[in-house]
Amino acid sequence: MIKINLARVRKERQEKAKIDVTALKGLKLQDIFKVGGEYYLGLLLWIGVMGMLGYYWNVNKQKNSLKTELDSLNAQKIKLQAQAKKFLEEKKRIEDNIARLNTAIQEIEQSKDIIKGLKAYYDIFNEGLLTYTNSLPKASWFASYKQSIDINQQKLSFEFEMNSFDYNSLSSYGKNISKHSEKILISPIERKVNQHGFEYYSAKFSTEKLLQGVQ
Repeated sequence: MIKINLARVRKERQEKAKIDVTALKGLKLQDIFKVGGEYYLGLLLWIGVMGMLGYYWNVNKQKNSLKTELDSLNAQKIKLQAQAKKFLEEKKRIEDNIARLNTAIQEIEQSKDIIKGLKAYYDIFNEGLLTYTNSLPKASWFASYKQSIDINQQKLSFEFEMNSFDYNSLSSYGKNISKHSEKILISPIERKVNQHGFEYYSAKFSTEKLLQGVQ
């Protein structure tokens, strides 16, 4: 029968498991690399790879963050461009309205000046009508009447046709209005008959009168 001393085996294992710290104190770094250099080199390479992966991850993270920020800025840019375009269109519309209103104001001012200038001719123009109607003989009437004013030549022009039941009234009327006219033309007196069978006489007058008292 064989007996094995297990207590001795355990003791030997414990002695082997103990580390001689005093021996490590005198151990140099180059001695470590001499003993297991390939393992330490592999460890350094592994650390380098992990460092590169960490750096790449950080760079990629920053890139994604910058890309997100860039997309946001581009979106803001497009929004601002749309607002700027709308603002420019609104500005142009306002400027067009201002220009249109300024043109309308200028036209009104010009019209006011024209009206003020023509106002001086109103009374004279109306008085011209009274000149020929106030002296109209009895039993006489106008068949047609036309009056115009020439501001450049400063004159009033009249064209009218007068009818009367009295032949002599037309002749005397022509002599009377010639006193108020610078120029007068009278057509030959015609004898006519109306629809009721009454005879009457008709003549056409063309006269001119110079404007007075108008600057």
